[in-house]
Amino acid sequence: MDYKSKMDLKYKSVNELWKDIKIPYITRYEVRKALDKLAFVFGKKRFAPPNIRYNQLKPRIVKSMICLSGDPQTIYKGWRDLIHTFSHWNYNYRNGRKNHFNHSYKQAELEFEITKFVISSGWLEGDLKLKVVVLSKEEKRLKKIDHLQNLIEKWQRKQKFANTFIRKYHKKLKYHTKK
Repeated sequence: MDYKSKMDLKYKSVNELWKDIKIPYITRYEVRKALDKLAFVFGKKRFAPPNIRYNQLKPRIVKSMICLSGDPQTIYKGWRDLIHTFSHWNYNYRNGRKNHFNHSYKQAELEFEITKFVISSGWLEGDLKLKVVVLSKEEKRLKKIDHLQNLIEKWQRKQKFANTFIRKYHKKLKYHTKK
């Protein structure tokens, strides 16, 4: 079996993972959290070549990763694009940026591994969504009171700090004005 057909088979296995899954829409917030978590899990120093002594840098958000409308099942937007693009970035990190954005068997294996991780982690069921907490009027009022008390304490500390420096500068001024 030649290299290209071996690579195509690996990509088909990646596509098979997505076959029976209803892929949800993904927001910018979810993309940011997913990229950060993927970089944390797959971008450790131990995966990098010896000349790279740092973890994978924080990946940037690409517009095609966010999918709020249209068909999220395509490979060109949403979760599938996020995983595919991140697998390229991670592959380049692991190989010292030698194979920039080319498709290879190892990159397809990495994409397969990342896809399995994302599917098994529950992110597609909404685990990365922003948790909305609805506060009652009383809870809002108590939170506001607490916040205002913290602000008063903060400004009192600053005032005490300023008074100390004013006292010091008065002493210096008094010293320098003596003759």
